[in-house]
Amino acid sequence: MAIAEVLVGVLVTALLVVTTVMAYIGMLGILGIVCLVRCDRCGHLGITSPHEPLRSCTYCRHGRVMHALSTVQHAHALHVVGHRSSSDS
Repeated sequence: MAIAEVLVGVLVTALLVVTTVMAYIGMLGILGIVCLVRCDRCGHLGITSPHEPLRSCTYCRHGRVMHALSTVQHAHALHVVGHRSSSDS
């Protein structure tokens, strides 16, 4: 029973933090300080200044870090810049 109470407490705390952060982002959006937009390259949501479009997001710039499990599963499909495979002749 004590484990369930701790898990519920952790869940409630996590939801409280996420809700508070989203409320502050929403207030900043109403004030025109930040905008929640989609990335031009991949479509992920990102936060940017209203004066600058989001050209690339963290997922585009650091894909291997943000999607590490996917990178391991698709290691054969990685493209190394400057590397020529035998089929590129």
